[in-house]
Amino acid sequence: MSDALVSNVVTKDPQKSPLVYKVLLMTLPVGVVIGTIIFMFAYFYMEREEERDHAVIISHGLRVSDLEDMVGKLTDRIGSRDIETEEGRGGLRRAASMIEGGLGPQNVGYPVKRSEGEAAHGRLWKSLYVEIRGEDDPEEIIFAAVSYAGAGEVADSNCVSTLMMLASAMAREKPAKTLRFVFLPMNKSPDQQNRWLLDRCLKDGESCVGIIGLQTMTGSPKAGGADWEAITSSDADKAWWDFVSNESSSEIKTSSSPPSVWVSHAVYSPEAWVDKRADRLAHTLDAVREIRAWLLKAAR
Repeated sequence: MSDALVSNVVTKDPQKSPLVYKVLLMTLPVGVVIGTIIFMFAYFYMEREEERDHAVIISHGLRVSDLEDMVGKLTDRIGSRDIETEEGRGGLRRAASMIEGGLGPQNVGYPVKRSEGEAAHGRLWKSLYVEIRGEDDPEEIIFAAVSYAGAGEVADSNCVSTLMMLASAMAREKPAKTLRFVFLPMNKSPDQQNRWLLDRCLKDGESCVGIIGLQTMTGSPKAGGADWEAITSSDADKAWWDFVSNESSSEIKTSSSPPSVWVSHAVYSPEAWVDKRADRLAHTLDAVREIRAWLLKAAR
């Protein structure tokens, strides 16, 4: 009897062992595959995050075709952009996505950042910004600003596109001070926009040393007048603007608050170059070159 039991044990164990091995051999590869997938997901996620923060910045040239593409997207695809209507709020969201996509890691390579926002119509509206870090005085900030709100016309779309083109074309510059390009979500007065920039777009330890804002021209350009219209609030603002725009050779600092100027040009007027879109865009490149020179002088 005992021999039979022993015989059964001996004959059954070899049959069980292969089954256990088969189960182990089947489950082990599955575990390895799952582990590999998790590892690869974590690895590429971390790589993507690092890429987003340390993307290679690529500067693009000043080309009418690029400007035309940006203006076309804002006018023909996005349209009206304002917080007062549901359609306009949708346009603002789409415009923000366009700015982030156009200047972000997949294109120019900037990390696009958002400021603190302002609540309106059940949503927090934030400005977007990219920057070129200053080499000598990085904590001193020169703001270049524009509102990405607008009626969806060529003039206001051209205004937003100008700052996008400037940020792209200047990406490889090496200014002494930091150049920060800010896209504001609301159309406000220059003083209110200045306050937004100073309250929401400065970090601890930073100081603003100048603001150059770009805005759509109201009305028609003055016949025989200057190409640019500038809004300054004080004599100190005017003196700084004269210096930046090369009308004065020396910088004058006579105010405790940062100097600011908000400028416009005929290319940003809804009443100029009507039905002459190509001419407007061609003249816009001249305006872009001038603004670029102002920013570089302000940030030296």
